[in-house]
Parts: sequence; C-alpha cells; structure tokens
Amino acid sequence: WLEGVLGGLAAACTGENKEGGGEGEEEKEGTKADASSLAKDLEEALVVSPESTAAKAPIEIEPSRQPTQSQSPTPLFVLYGSATGNAEHMAKDLAASYQTALQSSPTAYFPSVTCCPLNDYKKKCLDVWSAPPASPAAKHGVLFLCSTTGNADAPENADRFVRWLKRKSTEPTRPFRHCAYAVLGLGDSNYDVFCAMGKSIDRKV
Repeated sequence: WLEGVLGGLAAACTGENKEGGGEGEEEKEGTKADASSLAKDLEEALVVSPESTAAKAPIEIEPSRQPTQSQSPTPLFVLYGSATGNAEHMAKDLAASYQTALQSSPTAYFPSVTCCPLNDYKKKCLDVWSAPPASPAAKHGVLFLCSTTGNADAPENADRFVRWLKRKSTEPTRPFRHCAYAVLGLGDSNYDVFCAMGKSIDRKV
C-alpha cells in the first residue's frame, strides 16, 4: 500500500495524473488497502522497503539534502490524526520507509519527508502548501492518515485542522490548490458512521 500510494502521488505531483491529486482511500483499521490503481510509475518515482519499522519521533526535513532538477523542491508531507496510535504508527512507518529509501535512491521525487500531527499544519506545512511550485505542472505532495473517534469526531491531535478545514472562510483561500494528495481513513465498520474523518478530509481538500 505504501509503495502504491507514494508512486501515484509522485506521478500526480509531476503532472502525469489528473490535476488535483488522487482519490481518498477508506480502509478498516489494521487491514491492507488495495493500491493497484496508484502503483503506476512506482519504479520511476521511488523504492520503499517493506521491512521498515515505525519511527520513534517525527521525521523532519533534512537541510543538507538538496533537490535535483528532476525532484520536488519541497518535502513529502505525511500528516496524521490518531486516537489509539494506529494512524500515527502507520504515518511514522511510511516516513521512516521513505527516509530509508532516500539513502539508496537519492533521486526519488521528494528529496525529504516531514511527518507530524495534523494539528501542526499551520506551523510546519501551510506556508509551503500556499506557495506555487517552480513548475506550473508540479504539485506539493501531501498524505493524510486519520482515524475517527467518538461520534464521528476527529482525534485530539487533528481537531484544530478539521475545524479549520470546515470553516467557511477557508474554502475561498484554496489552501491546497498547489497540492496533490492521498487520504487513508481508518475506522471501524461496526459503527454507523465509518471513516467519517477520512471522508471529510478528502471531500474538503
């Protein structure tokens, strides 16, 4: 799943896919998603090790790594909202896998990765998202991983982001107009409202 999503996202960022990014993915927590539609151009984009383990801390941008002309000038953003730790674990595992892949494939499309809670969007991400990439066909890459808790509510480390996303004043600013994105919603299908936060983020972004 990680390989497919990253390959599809890199293709979208370079303008090879339809503008606006991929469709969101909703999946029951703990199961493997079908990513066959996102696997195209994976080999050209990056190689991710399936044996990586979750990072112990958020992965930050590496200032020493300079992007080449064929790379994005901005990092891959991996943002998570997690109540029980599953979404956080998956996000950090994805970030760690990509960071490891960069050591053997330094020409991967994204030169670095930033992993953080969704509530850190304003401090770590918003300024980058709002700036147009150097190439008109390029996009910033963003992955959202978010669970649903309570009565179709956002986790504590994602509630501010979700409130901002739903504000009437946010939509006219089009904060994601320069982004290609993918969404993984985690939830329990035993509840009436399944993966509400993942669906809501996909719809609003």
